[in-house]
Amino acid sequence: ILAVSGGMDSSILCYLLKEIGQPFGIAHCNFQLRGDASDGDEVFVRKMAETLEVPFFLERFETYKLAIQQKKSIQVIARDLRYEWLENVRKTQNFQQLATAHHLNDSVETVLFNLTKGCGIQGLHGILPIFGNLIRPLLFITKNEIRNFVQTHKIAFRTDDSNESDKYTRN
Repeated sequence: ILAVSGGMDSSILCYLLKEIGQPFGIAHCNFQLRGDASDGDEVFVRKMAETLEVPFFLERFETYKLAIQQKKSIQVIARDLRYEWLENVRKTQNFQQLATAHHLNDSVETVLFNLTKGCGIQGLHGILPIFGNLIRPLLFITKNEIRNFVQTHKIAFRTDDSNESDKYTRN
């Protein structure tokens, strides 16, 4: 099962899996944090699944409400909700693995972020390519290489404006 936001990274992974004939399904989380943009992502990913003729799974979360109730940050609650639901889909739908579209820049960013938090030695390895049933097949490629591939192959994707905001520590 592939976690798909509709962004450039997950869209390219869908394209690549389809190209090599690897069976997969698409799972999309709508965290309902960006109004019409979140709903637009959902519609885009649903249409992508239809076009690629792969199974589609959707979950809508009341992320903001849950973050307040559990006294956690939006990023933490969204990550927890996402991985818990994705693992449930993987198990109940009999998928062998869960794949995310993290790339090399994400891994470097993770190391830098961990360093600023004073992590131990374990925080220096970045994002692991395999962690249990979770795989990250794009860790070898940079964001620029993804961008070039998407442009060359005219792969459609959505842009999340929150990735440019300094509201979130990850940015």
